[in-house]
Parts: sequence; structure tokens; C-alpha cells
Amino acid sequence: MAWIVTTRPYLAHAVRMLYDQQMEKNSKTLLDLIQEFAALNESKTLSNGLLSRKGEARWSELRDFYETLMVQNGLCPDPASRFSTDEIRETVVNRGRLRVRTDLATVVELDTDLHHARVGNLSCGGVLLLSDEGFDQGMLVTLHLADLSQGDTVIPAEGQVVWGSDRGTSSSMYRFRMGIQFLGLEASEHESLDSFVVDSLEKKLLSLARDALDADFIRKENISI
Repeated sequence: MAWIVTTRPYLAHAVRMLYDQQMEKNSKTLLDLIQEFAALNESKTLSNGLLSRKGEARWSELRDFYETLMVQNGLCPDPASRFSTDEIRETVVNRGRLRVRTDLATVVELDTDLHHARVGNLSCGGVLLLSDEGFDQGMLVTLHLADLSQGDTVIPAEGQVVWGSDRGTSSSMYRFRMGIQFLGLEASEHESLDSFVVDSLEKKLLSLARDALDADFIRKENISI
């Protein structure tokens, strides 16, 4: 190789170009990882939490990466990557069950009673509801969600309680955590939720500094940043 470099520089340059092209072809973006996690997450949900041992290990690894992304806040001067909403929509195609962290105020309507609550995370399929009032599994509720998709609202959104937990005397601000599954969303409501998810991903990615990701993970995944 030293002989090629010294006596045939044009050949060495061609070899380097081929190597760089191959590495670029095999490299991933952060969107590719989000899509892989979204696809695995959807598979895990549809199979009642059952994945192969290899699939479960990969899901856990990608979940840690995704959680790192979700805790980011504020705009980073030099984010690891920049993606438009169009690129996010095109690449992250399995985002229907992909949850994004939120801190949205909501009002829960049950019969004629109204209860103030917060939304801890949200997807096109449902929300994590944080409330001082607990609702039994199977109950039907109406959520009045505010500040979705840059000021748009989804009012009302019908949902069903699919699980719940009581934190008891925990120091958490809200005593109850409940999973609410949306029921019968209108097309415009689903579109608004989807736009909120995509916009949230864009903002989180713009908040993600290069050093927020584990260097070994970046090398192993061959991430292009």
C-alpha cells in the first residue's frame, strides 16, 4: 500500500474515495435509529410485549438512545444533526405509536365532572395522563388537549383508560399515572397529533448536542453526525 501511495497517488486517491463512499453508504443517521426504534416499539406493542431475545436487547439499546433524545431541551448552538419535518416524515414512517415527552395541560371530562391533569407523553395512539384523580381501567373519558401542533387544539379527544398506577405517598406532583388510548379520532385530529409528534422530534433533535451521545455507541452504529 505504501508503494501505491508514493508511486501511484491517483490510485491511492481512488481507493480512498471508494472506501469513503462505502462508509457513507453503510452509515446511519439519527433518523434511521429513531425509525428502527419506532418499528421495534410497534412490533413489541402488537405482540403484547413479546420480542425475541435479540429483538428485546436491541429495543432496550435503542430505547436508551431515544430517552437521551427525549430529555433534551432548548436549542443547541451546534446540534448533532439537523433534519426538516419533511425528512422526519419520510424516514420515521412507524411513528404512529412513537411517544414524545410533553408537559401539556389538559382537562379530563368524565360524565359531567371535569378534572385538571397533565400529559406526560403523547403519541397518535394515546397519552400518559398524570392526575390527582384516578380513573379505573376501562373507563371512557374525554380529553381536552391544548397547545397541539403550534397552537392548534384537539377538542374533544375520546379515550379509554387501559392501565393505571398509584404512586401513593410518592413525592411526585401527581398521584396517579394512567395510559389513555384514543378512540375514534377524526382525520383532522390524527393529523394534528402527528404534526405535534413530528414537530417535537425536530425540536428534540435541534436540542441534541454531539457530546450528549455516547462515543462508543456512535462508533458502533456508524452514525453520521
